[in-house]
Amino acid sequence: MGFELSVVTVLFFIAAVLLGTYSYSMLSSSNELIADASAEQYQMQHNKLQTDIEVKDSLPDSFADGYNLTVVLSNEGSEALRFDELNVLVDGNLVSYTYDDAAATWTPEETRNLTVTDLSGLGMHRVKVVTENGISAYDSYIV
Repeated sequence: MGFELSVVTVLFFIAAVLLGTYSYSMLSSSNELIADASAEQYQMQHNKLQTDIEVKDSLPDSFADGYNLTVVLSNEGSEALRFDELNVLVDGNLVSYTYDDAAATWTPEETRNLTVTDLSGLGMHRVKVVTENGISAYDSYIV
């Protein structure tokens, strides 16, 4: 009976070591994922705090069936932005835009224009421009 008890004890010990090794590796990889996510969150917050844009002017040019809108924007923050990753909303509707500059990088203190085509409606309108990290600027204009 002593031999059987020793075998059972060794089996339990081996099972405990295997379970502990597996648990440690799982906890270790989980901690790495959490650390990476925390670093990414910090970077996103830092970028957001360093970003600021301003709509300098909204210039509609009227023609028979509608109008085109030229929005003059200034990067007032200290973060370089992607000009091709902006979201533009006119009266709450997401619209596509074009821009003339060849470079997609929008550096601080730089002013750029974007154009939204084929808009319609008379009266007061509102344009909203949102950067890739969620900072936005508004302006109102009359057609």
